[in-house]
Amino acid sequence: MLKLNIRAFFFNAQTDYLPYYKNFSFKVEEEITVLDILNMIKEKNREFSFPSKNLILKINELILSADEKISTVVNELGTELQIDPALAYRSNNGLILNDSDFMQSFELLSEFTNDDDKAYYESLYPIHYASASFEYNHEYIGDAVLLLASRLIEQQPENEDTILNIINDEFNGIVYCEYENNILNGQDHGQTINKLKSKVSTKTKVSLISKLCNLAIKKRVYRLDNEKMNERHIALYVGDRDSSELINSVKDEIKERGAKFINFPMSTRLAGQSVVDSNPELAHQKAGKMLLDALDNGADTLLFAKDEDLAIFSSIIAKCERAVGRPIGLQLIGLNKLYNLPSKVVA
Repeated sequence: MLKLNIRAFFFNAQTDYLPYYKNFSFKVEEEITVLDILNMIKEKNREFSFPSKNLILKINELILSADEKISTVVNELGTELQIDPALAYRSNNGLILNDSDFMQSFELLSEFTNDDDKAYYESLYPIHYASASFEYNHEYIGDAVLLLASRLIEQQPENEDTILNIINDEFNGIVYCEYENNILNGQDHGQTINKLKSKVSTKTKVSLISKLCNLAIKKRVYRLDNEKMNERHIALYVGDRDSSELINSVKDEIKERGAKFINFPMSTRLAGQSVVDSNPELAHQKAGKMLLDALDNGADTLLFAKDEDLAIFSSIIAKCERAVGRPIGLQLIGLNKLYNLPSKVVA
């Protein structure tokens, strides 16, 4: 038996001004599915709604289908679960989405497609709504149509330039894509997306004024020493979901040196580093959100597992502050500085 604590999303566009959550607890068999859980919530509260087809949802920031076994979900995400629509701002009623945008994106390339291509695109429905880019641009065309574009270019190389021009809209196109596999046990399409990006010129022109401003911005990198380590609240940014071993190891290292380890949700997510040249505005928004996530969860120091991430975020932190409209009072430090410190001596 599994004991689940669930926080479920409620919203009805006809009656509610804002979404809200309700809490539920269940003891369940491991063999049941997510759909069974949704039905159990519905039995307790008839206002809870979900669609009868195209049923995807978000649990703890990952997209999955309702036929997923709850044992798989628990193994990956634990027993404290938050259920949300796949894309909250498109919710009409609970988990039911206004998904008209999905086929609108398909229409961008429909003239190049046949029935098989359309069926392929329809299979990418979860991928479309798994993109974090929608959090920053509601008009983004979606990752699914980019995968369709890649398929069509392989099939029709003579149409490559036309297809690339269509998906390269400067406001809502591929420039807004920072792909991550946000689907539970989903296929990773990173190589395909990156190959497509390499075909597209998305380098944003930087004005002379911006360049002059950049020269005045100093990188914020700080020292880490044993002084007052017992007062430090240290978080770790890895930018990769498959990093639990590293996180646990660093957590132990931090505790051994007398500091407190701070966990924060965005520690394993990309935060704009892959689009810092092609779409700096997006990069600054995403990085600012990540840095504030660490700060608001109680961190005063943020370690970086990758030196290149430290270099990027320390050089743009002032721009991130402007993007999010708040000061970001974090000390940004490389992980190697932690390992250079001796462990706390216990008498």
